[in-house]
Amino acid sequence: MTTAARAHAWRRTTNPLLAVFALLISLLATAGQARAAAVALPGGKANWVVSVGRMDLPTANNYRNWVRLGYYTFKTDGTVVTSYWNWNQRDQPMRVNTVTADCGQPVPTCAVKTVDGFQSEPKGGLQGTYAYTADERLAVTWSKDAAGGAVDAMTEYWKLETGVGPGGLARITSPTFYGAIPSNNVEIPAPDAFSTYSANFGVGYGSNASLGRESRASMTALLKDGRYNNRPYKGSFVVAKAGLVGREGAGGDWSFKSGSPKEESPDHNNPWRGCANGLCIGWNQHNTGCHSDTDPDKDRIRYIAEIGGGRRNTEWYWCQLLAQGKDCYQYNSHPRPMLQIVDDSGTFQGWVGVEAFTHVATATGQPSGDFAQGYFGIFDMVPTA
Repeated sequence: MTTAARAHAWRRTTNPLLAVFALLISLLATAGQARAAAVALPGGKANWVVSVGRMDLPTANNYRNWVRLGYYTFKTDGTVVTSYWNWNQRDQPMRVNTVTADCGQPVPTCAVKTVDGFQSEPKGGLQGTYAYTADERLAVTWSKDAAGGAVDAMTEYWKLETGVGPGGLARITSPTFYGAIPSNNVEIPAPDAFSTYSANFGVGYGSNASLGRESRASMTALLKDGRYNNRPYKGSFVVAKAGLVGREGAGGDWSFKSGSPKEESPDHNNPWRGCANGLCIGWNQHNTGCHSDTDPDKDRIRYIAEIGGGRRNTEWYWCQLLAQGKDCYQYNSHPRPMLQIVDDSGTFQGWVGVEAFTHVATATGQPSGDFAQGYFGIFDMVPTA
């Protein structure tokens, strides 16, 4: 065989090998690029419960406050989706009955109320992307509706914290969500300080626990599980009411097991009571300031119930004097849809929630149109010990 022929035969033998090597190199490069393009999950957490809204002065939005409560799910490809419930003050959402609180005396047997729509699955949804800004904020941009149709881009800029609370959660907050409690003059973030649309307050907690019903702590567990029943739950509640934007405390200095931890308190050894149906808990809370000029100090009645699927709970409370001798108060009570916070180990760590309180006329039970007497706000309520 001539030298030329031998060279030709060698090329015929090696060219396929070179092609295979080239293909392998290309695949490795592509895989490397994919790995390089992966986006870190916020605080390392994929599944979040989040409340967000707009609470502003009536001179700025004429009582067009709104609140939204739902789930954010992040993926390492840089995408994020949300499903949510939302309520707008001008729509005057109504209170509706859920489970019956048959807890026994001294807790009145009443149908626990929530805000209309929360009994059903989330009706709102968005798709988007997320990234991190130079000042280490989490930027979430919504650009599609739940079905994938284009919408005007809306970006939220969140402060991101890690290692929060006993469960090592991640947390996101708007710039002025936390601050002095109580306060009747909460700083309202300037436009674009928190979002490029109307949202100006928000709070959320993330973990890698499932967002499904299987991750939700039962009402019985809240009462009887030693991890949950002997610690107080407190938080921040930013609310638009009476023409102001204020900050109040959420929760309080009480535990499910013993009521007040203080021996001198009238609520010491006054625990929350479980409902016979297992779906709710109730409490007759003493000396709460529920009074008027003509009525002595009365008790506040509180309930928490589980409804529907996912992480859903609802809180409901009212002053006993308003019932005017009847068992239950049907009118201007406080309905608070909530989602449970659950850490990576599956341990319950409190709630995020919203309040959507429409003022109704007691003569008719229908919306009065008196927006100044409404309450629209968002809150967290988490363990402090």
